[in-house]
Amino acid sequence: AKFEKALVPIAAVALGEADRGKVSFDAFFAHILMHELMHGLGPHQLAGNTTVRQELKDMYSPIEEAKADISGLWALQQLADRSVVSPQIAQTMYTTFLASCFRSIRFGVTEAHGKGIAMQLNYLLDQGAFVVNADGTFSVVDAKIRDAVAGLTRDLMTLEAHGDYAGAQALLGRMVAIRPEVQRVLDKLTGVPVDIEPRFVTAREILKK
Repeated sequence: AKFEKALVPIAAVALGEADRGKVSFDAFFAHILMHELMHGLGPHQLAGNTTVRQELKDMYSPIEEAKADISGLWALQQLADRSVVSPQIAQTMYTTFLASCFRSIRFGVTEAHGKGIAMQLNYLLDQGAFVVNADGTFSVVDAKIRDAVAGLTRDLMTLEAHGDYAGAQALLGRMVAIRPEVQRVLDKLTGVPVDIEPRFVTAREILKK
């Protein structure tokens, strides 16, 4: 439902016409799965009997969510290079992620996922891995996306490994913003649901009994 009712309509607005066919459910699902797995990547316990969470304080959640997102994309690339995931996922994962950035940023930049996705989107734009087309739509630059994803993965892992609160604060302070070109796309999405509320029909029937 999230893919069909939110991501596909968003892609029709946010992406250039040539890229809209490069959005796939398998890539969307696989990246969400990798996001959850990659929460386990990197150190959690640091020297001095402290943790990454303790050291990064209020910066921890957005940094950790961004780390899981971007390293999940990095991990999918590693699997694609080894032909572990299907060629169809390999061919659509970056464009699907770009469209999904607009889905996630609509949750707002006051919560962890929204802050994390805003930072990622702006970083990839600054690296030239995402570009804004003349008509206001967005595209992936194939020649730059792979290195940019690896670079941000490295940067976030390093912040966590060092428990670098000041560095995390500086990065988020600089990069968590909805830029005008992004806002113009968001303004066109008023008819698209922000999220899906599931109805647990069977559970409700059981509770009635």
